[in-house]
Amino acid sequence: MSTACPCALYLGRLSPTSRSSIASQLNSVAKLMNWPDDYGSYFAKIDYQQALLIRAVLTNVGWQPRSVNRAMIAIRCIIKVAVMMGQADQKEAAHIATIDRLKHPEHQGTPLSTKQVDQLFTLLERGRCAVAKRNLAIFALLLGTGLRRSELVALLLSDYNRRDHTLLVRNGKGNKSRLLFLPKWCQEHIAVWLRERRLEDGFLLCKTYTSGKVVPDVGMTVSSVYRLIKQKLTAIGVPNVSPHDMRRTFITRLLEQNVDINTVRQMAGHADIRTTTVYDKRDHQFMKQAAQTLSYKSAGGEHDSAS
Repeated sequence: MSTACPCALYLGRLSPTSRSSIASQLNSVAKLMNWPDDYGSYFAKIDYQQALLIRAVLTNVGWQPRSVNRAMIAIRCIIKVAVMMGQADQKEAAHIATIDRLKHPEHQGTPLSTKQVDQLFTLLERGRCAVAKRNLAIFALLLGTGLRRSELVALLLSDYNRRDHTLLVRNGKGNKSRLLFLPKWCQEHIAVWLRERRLEDGFLLCKTYTSGKVVPDVGMTVSSVYRLIKQKLTAIGVPNVSPHDMRRTFITRLLEQNVDINTVRQMAGHADIRTTTVYDKRDHQFMKQAAQTLSYKSAGGEHDSAS
């Protein structure tokens, strides 16, 4: 792909983690459309009819609505860059921008219950080797901070402040950074892992062998974390839970504990509070309990009278 083509220029504006995932998604789109390996210029030439066709193809092969929408947003952005470069028609770009996003199910995704989280950590704590201690740290960070997998694998040891017990996420989604505060139980699992890993520069969560060998300068991959999550969740009897449900669990649990939604938004790294509400998986029982606590009585037990 030419570094001067609109596709490459658009990808170059993204954070490293977003760039990798979007590039992979665009590569999948190109393969489905039977485009050649050097497909960059094809995205800049997409017209309204082709955009609709791409959306239909992605839907037909089983892509989730959220993934389809993400791909279509990337395509629209590439075409905007092409317009600015004089390689695409502005009216055609405007037509493509009118294509509606696909709607996704209201309750997409399933957060873990507190019982399932307890079962998960009971399983993980059985291990005593270096790999087991690293895996405990991984789940502690996912459930204790709501990190995205791409953010997790990008963490360096230097991003963890051992005095303040904070994590600095550099170049997260939207190329934005944020500071995360670790709960005490999460700090304890990280401390156990760091005693095994030692304080050499490199990735916070790195390649580790069952023999005990730790390689700080080789980080984990998003796919290896995916496999680990699926393996452990299946082992406790929840095979259909998505790895992204670790993040849903974090957000839902904060809301269940009455943390205000704007604070949850900031902790999750969401730019728009509407995104946070999508992750809210509190059930009807929670709303029933909330309704039962609603009262208009004054401290003396009487209803406030109108003045």
